[in-house]
Amino acid sequence: MIHTLNRLWGFINLKSLLVLLCCLFWSIQSYGQKHHFKVHKGGKEIGEVTATLKKSLNTQIYKIQSDVSFRILWKHYRRKTNSTVTYRDEFVETSYLGIYMNNEMVDSSTVEQDINEYHAFKFPDDHFVLNQVDLRFTTAKLYFQEPLGIKRVYSERFLKYCPLEAQGDSRYKLHLPDNKVNYYIYKDEQLAAVLVERTWFNLEFRKVK
Repeated sequence: MIHTLNRLWGFINLKSLLVLLCCLFWSIQSYGQKHHFKVHKGGKEIGEVTATLKKSLNTQIYKIQSDVSFRILWKHYRRKTNSTVTYRDEFVETSYLGIYMNNEMVDSSTVEQDINEYHAFKFPDDHFVLNQVDLRFTTAKLYFQEPLGIKRVYSERFLKYCPLEAQGDSRYKLHLPDNKVNYYIYKDEQLAAVLVERTWFNLEFRKVK
């Protein structure tokens, strides 16, 4: 009976050790980050943005989601965005972004890596190929690292490069198509706020501590 108990105890210890080693291996090989931002318009909170990064071995998955509600005249709108960008060996492997207004998709874009090129799709029916592009820094990364030395950023939504202007004091101006502008403000190399300037409105994303 004692011999049997000793064997059982040894088996349990071995199993526990294996589980512990697996947990340690997984924690070393993968980790994640998650940041929350509150969206403000005219001093009023209207929604939130969640940015998530998961890393494992040579793969990084960025997810940026937003959910805001606002009113124009007498009509109420709820706008949601969902973006997922997968990097492998520091290069974009796939990218998808969808924009929904009142639960109806109004815009989307997709990029998929092939052997020597990328296949791109822009809602509703624009298909094209990207050749000789260096997709190593897209707008999703701006939520997780200060773009030190970066002069242009690839937009997952517009599927084109956008000039990035360093303005000093860890503030960067991103020039988007149609004269749209976003400002990214960092503190201790971490994104602290985003200012969105548009013709009819301005938004501010403030990081939740």
